[in-house]
Amino acid sequence: MRYRDERDALRGRVDSLEEQLATARKELEAQRDDDRAARVAQIERQMAEARRVLDQLGRELDEVRGRPRRPSVAPRVALLGVVVCAGIAGVLLVTRRPTPTATLLPAFPPTPAPPGPTTPVPSITPPDAEPTAAPPEAEPTAAPPEAAPAPERPLRTARATWKATVQRATGLPLAAGATCTIEATLTSAGDDIHVPGLEVVCRGTPIYRSSDELSGMSMFRSGVEEDSGPAPGTTLYAISYEDKGARAGARAEISLDSVRKAGIVWRDAAPAYRVELAIPYQSAPVKGEPLLDATGRALRGSARVTDATGPSPVKVGARCTLRASPLARPGKCLTRLECGGRMLYGAGTTGVSACTVEGDQVVRVHDGNTSRSGGDPALDLDVSTGRLTVRDEVGSAAWTVGMTLDNPMLE
Repeated sequence: MRYRDERDALRGRVDSLEEQLATARKELEAQRDDDRAARVAQIERQMAEARRVLDQLGRELDEVRGRPRRPSVAPRVALLGVVVCAGIAGVLLVTRRPTPTATLLPAFPPTPAPPGPTTPVPSITPPDAEPTAAPPEAEPTAAPPEAAPAPERPLRTARATWKATVQRATGLPLAAGATCTIEATLTSAGDDIHVPGLEVVCRGTPIYRSSDELSGMSMFRSGVEEDSGPAPGTTLYAISYEDKGARAGARAEISLDSVRKAGIVWRDAAPAYRVELAIPYQSAPVKGEPLLDATGRALRGSARVTDATGPSPVKVGARCTLRASPLARPGKCLTRLECGGRMLYGAGTTGVSACTVEGDQVVRVHDGNTSRSGGDPALDLDVSTGRLTVRDEVGSAAWTVGMTLDNPMLE
């Protein structure tokens, strides 16, 4: 009933507008004003468009109510009527000759458009149609549990020391040959070694401490190489360490490289000094568990010389000790072979060779270069056969030593 009442009221509204438009035409004809005639034509076009919109809105309203289409007036006609009335009033107010002004009043207060549906319109099901069962709701699937974070690996700690010798010193009462001690705190979770602390002490006086206050810049880097020691349960360390940059605090500057066997400690701010050091390649043996997982897979063994040709440095029957420690670099080992107190392979800073690790064991070590190109003799070790061969060239002569492993074992 509400829609019917609103439609009847809207039709009455349109009729009233048409009557007002006819009155306006008569007044305009009396005025004989071409400009106003053009305005009337414009209003007529707007009126025709308004009727078309009203008819379209009426059809949409019938569709929403599920009734056959028929011309109807939509609730929005009130707004269009106000626009038309305003246009007619404007025409009558701008006349150039004094004429009575017609005031157009709406036949009824504008009816606001009904609010749009806030919920979907239900579909109409014919009486003979069977109701369709709603599809079953899918059961909520529980989200998979988040994977627990991997537990942090405990840090292993070691303190390594190197006995250094003063080569040259200025600004401090240190003579050449004076002894200094380098002590480093090393930590690792098994895959890399860090240096959280280092100090250099000469004749009881610290000349560098990483714990000293820094006032300025610090360009820092460090690197540590771990090797299995000469005795089971021991390890050796080589270190490179730099802490440099313009500064004015208590902390001095330092550059150490035990592989190069050299180091410098200096201070530019007062009191200025500079100390040059000679450093051994590896630290004193450190007892305890290795810091790196790779070093824990080191191969240790003893061997006996079974054959020798050429100017061999060892004789048949000599006893030898072997150790091969995997490095952090994949496929590389640090290998040492000592026979009768002489380092046959891996003397000094040499000894890096290609190696194969299967599971937790070194099974093969190979270095095809002789001392002419690689610094060490050539070496080939095959744990599966228990054979080890070392060869080298001295001038125009060449020698070869063959050995048999006694009891290769893991660290």
